[in-house]
Amino acid sequence: MSKVAWHGLARFALLLFFLVSFFPSVALGHQSSVVYLHIIPARQSVRVTLRIANSDLYEALALPVDRPISREEATQQQAQLARYLLSKLTVENEGQRCLGQLEKSELTERAGGFFVVDTLRFSCARALQAATLRYELFFDLDARHQGLAKLESDGEVREQLFRSDRRELTIGKPRGALDLLFDHLRLGIEHIFTGYDHLAFLMGLLLSVVLVWQRGAERRALGFVLRVVTAFTVAHSLTLALAALQLIHVSSRFVESVIALSIGWIAVENLIFPTLNRRALYAFGFGLIHGLGFASVLRELGLPKVGFVSALLAFNVGVELGQLAVVALLIPIVALLSRDRRAQAWLLRGVSVVLLLLSLFWFVQRAFSLDSLPS
Repeated sequence: MSKVAWHGLARFALLLFFLVSFFPSVALGHQSSVVYLHIIPARQSVRVTLRIANSDLYEALALPVDRPISREEATQQQAQLARYLLSKLTVENEGQRCLGQLEKSELTERAGGFFVVDTLRFSCARALQAATLRYELFFDLDARHQGLAKLESDGEVREQLFRSDRRELTIGKPRGALDLLFDHLRLGIEHIFTGYDHLAFLMGLLLSVVLVWQRGAERRALGFVLRVVTAFTVAHSLTLALAALQLIHVSSRFVESVIALSIGWIAVENLIFPTLNRRALYAFGFGLIHGLGFASVLRELGLPKVGFVSALLAFNVGVELGQLAVVALLIPIVALLSRDRRAQAWLLRGVSVVLLLLSLFWFVQRAFSLDSLPS
């Protein structure tokens, strides 16, 4: 082969390399898919609007061949498309996955077809801090797929290019002190209302107030309630703080089993020898164990390194507010039933039997790790 031919071949190879490297869509004969995203984080949620060409959605609607979808298909299968997008786009905040849902869907014009414009909203349990958006659309079909994202937050705009080797975007912003306090206050309130074993124990303690709630003895009854609630609060606050500071550590299985037994103990006393003399003492003693139970919840959720003490106090205050709400609901019922001694006896014994059965069930479930039993 002549020298001129070798030079011509070299130029052709160099041109081919240039085309493949810098213009892959030309080299492979079709345009790579592109999705446009507009991301707007709020205090406790993230709104993501995706603009997707109708030619890129055949997989999402499970079509047998690669072809553009029609407007009718986009409208009729809106829910299926939303499920697909939510399976490929996720938001996590501080290790917890945020709940996503379709907020709005519409179609807009484009040259040679249309865009499906879906707005997804991801609601998080806490205010955004270490939030991460993960983008997985179309990479399994097109390794050269790109997601062009615009993140708009606090008046500032920045851009992100999602590629097969870059699929995550940090979208959180530092939380303020009020965000931190509000989050843990709400977590404390939620925990006491969903911590049925703690509520059952508190109810068992306060049931015997029916023995003294009579006309002319309201002040004595309210004093009893105050002593019991105060003793329980002081005790569980003490062990909650010690466990959160990692000064004490007790097996979660042991703690949860003893909490279940504490309910049974109070229920048996209500049935056999109801008395008011030792209730504050029981509230304090078993309250120490219940505080360890609250601490296990905080360990799972995690306390921030900055503002640790404030978050701990806010959680505990939330628990107390929840308890006070339960007491506020219970007192009027007791006052109403105080007019009928038979109703008082039915309330004390009937509810105590239910609490005893719950106690036995929870103890067996927790002590023997029978997680298959319904909780």
